Amino acid sequence: MTDSHLHLQDARLGDPGPILAAVRREKIRALVVNGTHPEDWGEVARLARIAPEVIPSFGLHPWRVGDVPSDWPETLEGRLREFPEAGVGEAGLDRWIRGHDLERQKEVLQIQLELAATLRRPLSLHCLQAWGTLLECLRNADLSAGCLLHSYAGPVEMLGDFIDLGAYFSLSGYFFRDGKEKKLETFESIPPERILLESDAPDMMPPEQFVRFPLPERDGEAINHPANLVSLYEAYARWQGLATADAILRIRRSFASWFFGGERKH
Repeated sequence: MTDSHLHLQDARLGDPGPILAAVRREKIRALVVNGTHPEDWGEVARLARIAPEVIPSFGLHPWRVGDVPSDWPETLEGRLREFPEAGVGEAGLDRWIRGHDLERQKEVLQIQLELAATLRRPLSLHCLQAWGTLLECLRNADLSAGCLLHSYAGPVEMLGDFIDLGAYFSLSGYFFRDGKEKKLETFESIPPERILLESDAPDMMPPEQFVRFPLPERDGEAINHPANLVSLYEAYARWQGLATADAILRIRRSFASWFFGGERKH
């Protein structure tokens, strides 16, 4: 199994040692651990050094564009060159967050798009309530090294545009919660080979019946364990009418196509 998007470096998960032990027992072979800000890139790098399952990804999240050192692009490039296998992300656009500065977000995203193109690295992108603007940005970008729209919650009408650009789309267990049926239905319009699965741990808590690995709440907030991904694979298989083993194989192939399918240079 592969987890296309999570934040193992997040302090809310606690000690990563027991987390990784559970992941290994459940045979989750790859974790794309996304940084969000220079403050957490060091921990992402540390995890990549100590855990063979961890594939690092370094990026500046749209929520953090207002509190970043001016030399962040150089720091980001340094991290990417240090880890030739690393992706770029989590990057993106967000008009949902209070006090957002979309123009600043676009500037930050453009820098990351250019860096991903120059270094031939796959992208992991976040978007909320800015899908038209994101599409415009991506149409002017080189996405040939791979692009993932993580936890896609955009309009079904825009899927064709993103598919034409070569995008992949990741599905989280959160979309199997009651009240999220419309989000799940959107994925019925996506070619199966373009769908990936993600935990987005410690966020995007799945339905209660998915939670095989409970973690203590933090400040009243439920915390999603990465190994709950196992339940998502099983639910995805049922939804697609597949045996779980066949679902795992399908997602593994799509994961390899997204993250390793483009021409890469280090």
